Amino acid sequence: GFLGMFIGAIVFFYMGISRKVNTVMHVLTFFIAAVSACSYYAEWAGLGVEYKTTDTTPRVIFWARYLDWVVTGPLILTDLALLSKSDTPTIISLVGNMVLYVICGLIGALTVAPYKYMWWVAGLIFLIIVFMLLLQRLNNAEGYGGDALKGLTWLTILVWIVYPIVWIVGSEGTGALGLSQEVGILTIADLI
Repeated sequence: GFLGMFIGAIVFFYMGISRKVNTVMHVLTFFIAAVSACSYYAEWAGLGVEYKTTDTTPRVIFWARYLDWVVTGPLILTDLALLSKSDTPTIISLVGNMVLYVICGLIGALTVAPYKYMWWVAGLIFLIIVFMLLLQRLNNAEGYGGDALKGLTWLTILVWIVYPIVWIVGSEGTGALGLSQEVGILTIADLI
């Protein structure tokens, strides 16, 4: 994960400085990759990890992942919103709901059953609101972004559907999914 995000950050940095006009989207995308690279490096170094032994089964919580998502999720949504020429209230709503989704996921991960599942449901509601806003914006953004906007919006939605599923079956939720599989799936989703 670290290497992929680090290379991505370098590529987007270069793309931003090599253009005559440096766009906001290049800057945002650089920060998305750079923040994710920092998060993966922290996890690799053993930082941003908490071992929960108070639940029925011991769990490993990668809280650095949530720190990453609370920054990169809103930046990704801002990228999409700028591409669709969204108004400020739409951008604020997208960002606010994304932050609430991530915070609910983190609190749920750090608490024990049955409380953690209520946090998961609350986070899922905020994520559904994000999806609804994205699709609404996609339908109202005639002529803006075209096929690129449609493709990026659907790619974002499809990849982000993976996160709450992995949460519920991974170490944060039921623990049905092995830790290696959880980390592998989330790393692939992050890189996409």
